[in-house]
Amino acid sequence: MKYLIAGGWAAGTAAAQHLRKFDPSSDITVVDAESVAYYPRPDLIDYLAGRKSKGQLIVHATSWYSENRITLTSGRRIMHVHAMEHEAMLDDGIVLPYDRLLLANGATPFVPPLPGADQVGVFTLRTLDDADALLARIVPGATVVVVGGGLLGLEAARALAERGMKATVIEFAGRLLPNQLDERSAEMLVEYLQGLGVTALLGAESQQIVSGEHDAAGVLLKDGRIAQGEFVLFSTGVRPNVTVAREAGIATGRGVQVDDSMQTSAPDVYAAGDVVEHRGRVYGIVPPCLEQAKVAAQNMVSPGIATYEGSIMSSSLKTCGIDVLSMGNVNPTQEQHVQVIQAQGQQTYRKVVLENGIIVGVILYGTTNGTRQLQQAMRSHADLAAFQDRLTDLDWDFAGM
Repeated sequence: MKYLIAGGWAAGTAAAQHLRKFDPSSDITVVDAESVAYYPRPDLIDYLAGRKSKGQLIVHATSWYSENRITLTSGRRIMHVHAMEHEAMLDDGIVLPYDRLLLANGATPFVPPLPGADQVGVFTLRTLDDADALLARIVPGATVVVVGGGLLGLEAARALAERGMKATVIEFAGRLLPNQLDERSAEMLVEYLQGLGVTALLGAESQQIVSGEHDAAGVLLKDGRIAQGEFVLFSTGVRPNVTVAREAGIATGRGVQVDDSMQTSAPDVYAAGDVVEHRGRVYGIVPPCLEQAKVAAQNMVSPGIATYEGSIMSSSLKTCGIDVLSMGNVNPTQEQHVQVIQAQGQQTYRKVVLENGIIVGVILYGTTNGTRQLQQAMRSHADLAAFQDRLTDLDWDFAGM
C-alpha cells in the first residue's frame, strides 16, 4: 500500500507515525514545503524569544524518518492532485502515485487587504523562515506593532519584548483573547502585559500601514491614532490551504470538507489538520490536528474503522508566562440560562459555567489548580451542582470531585 501525505506539519507527521504502526509493511511518503524536518509551530515563539536554538526546535532528525521507513521530501509542494488516476504532481513536475492520499497541507497566515500591507517591513509568523526574518529586524529599545491580540500575537509580542523591544498590540475586539477569556481575566492579562512592555490597544481597527523612509513604520487606526513601530507583524488568523483540493474537484468550504472518517469527497483522499473543515468547523489549534490525524490514518489503513466526532475547544497553555486553561462556553449569552461561578485572587481567577448543573465552560487564569479535574469533567459532561460552594474557593484541592 502506498500512502502519500501532503504536508509534514503536526497532522502530517502524526499521521505518518500512525500509518507506520497500523500498516508496518506500507510505503509512506511525506512531501513538505519547508526545507527542514518537523518542528512544532508553537515552539517558534521560544526560538523567537531566544529560549531555544534552531537545533532544539527539530523534533525528528533525518535518521528518524529512515528508521521508520518514511520518505521525507523536503522543500517541495504537491501542486496538483488527479484523484481519479491516484496521482499527485509536485512543484518540480515529478508525479507520485498513491493508493491513499492525506491532505495535511495546513493553512496560510491571513493579512487583511489594507493599503501598504504588501510593503517591506510587514511580517507574519508561521514558519522558521518567518521567525528568522523577524530576528533580523530586531532593534532593542524600538517598538514592534502587532496587529491581532490572539494567542500567537500576544506570544510573539512577549517574545520580542524578551529580545529588548517594546510592543504595541492592536486588537479589534474589546478585549484580548476574546475566544478564550472573559472580561475580567482579559483585564488581568492587560495589566500583566503592561509590566512586560506590551501595550494593548483594544477596540482598535486598522486602516492602513504607515510608510516610513524605506519601509513600514506603523499602523494608522480608523480613529486617527497612529501606532508607530520599527516594523509590523500581522497575527490575524490563518486560512486553510484549499487550492489544491478545490482544483482537484474536491469539496471545499472554509476548509477541505471531510466526513467523520476524515475522508474528503474524492475516493481514497483524506484530510487532517489546519486544512480541514469538519461539520462546518475549522479548528486551527494543535489538539484537533492530532486527533484528526489518528482517525484519518486508521481509516486509510482500514476504511470505516474509526470516527471523529469533533473536538472540545480547549486551550491549556502559558500565555505570556501566565497559566491559562480555557474550555467550552466561557462567555455565555443571557439567553442561555446558565449559572456562572467565579473566584478571584490577586493574580488568579477561576470561572466555571454550569448548565442544569453540567459543566459547559471553564477558565483558569494564573493557576493550574484543578486543571486535570476540570478537563476530565468537561469531557465527561459531569454534573458539578454539588460542588458549587467549593468552586468559589481558589484554595480547594478538588478532593472528592
